[in-house]
Amino acid sequence: MIGEWDQENRLAYRMLGRFAEAADAVRQARRKIEKTGEPSWLHTVVARVSLTMLRARAKNGFEMPDPVVSTGPNHEPGLGVLTALDALTPDERVAYVLHDMFEEPFEQVAPLIGRTPLGALQVEARARKRVENRPVSDVGLAEQREVVDAFLAGKDVLDPDVTLRSEEIWLRGAGMVGPKAAVLQTAPCVERAVVGGEAGLVSTVEGQPVALVAFTVRERKIAAIHAITDREHVRRLFSPE
Repeated sequence: MIGEWDQENRLAYRMLGRFAEAADAVRQARRKIEKTGEPSWLHTVVARVSLTMLRARAKNGFEMPDPVVSTGPNHEPGLGVLTALDALTPDERVAYVLHDMFEEPFEQVAPLIGRTPLGALQVEARARKRVENRPVSDVGLAEQREVVDAFLAGKDVLDPDVTLRSEEIWLRGAGMVGPKAAVLQTAPCVERAVVGGEAGLVSTVEGQPVALVAFTVRERKIAAIHAITDREHVRRLFSPE
């Protein structure tokens, strides 16, 4: 599916972090473009529609984003990045995604968020600081997998300051995270996966996925764990409608 995404779908996904919302944003943008006959504006219209959707969503509570799950490497944002993006304001997210991920100049970003180019730069700088202030894997997928396998084998590979984030909990510190994460070590059916480019696991019951976990590995330690445990959410990820 990822290989079939065009630039507008990738933009909408990174703006919104939800498959259904991203698809809806692109549909809305294309309908608007049909009325103007200017397909070159599609990128801008997708960004504008996404911003409107982000502002509406800001009134709702926290929900884990939709990561791209695959069997091999992919270049879509991981759960850590998507969760960090969700913590930004709508204007911050639009400025960061457009400038940092799509290299749009601030002169083009500014009108979308109602700022001057200098103002857009300042918004993007705040967003970038917040996004980058998170653990980031410093090794490749193979090395990440080695550390995750060591964790499953019961070895002490949790960073002392490790964090765990799911729909319901946000914990910090190996003493707090360890007992919660240990359930993976005894789960009857756990399969390898790549979750947004990071080493991950899928827990299944009777062949059906019920939980999804992504790991951030830094200095040969697990620095962050992001988990989706809502079964309906996991079902949608593996059976998109």
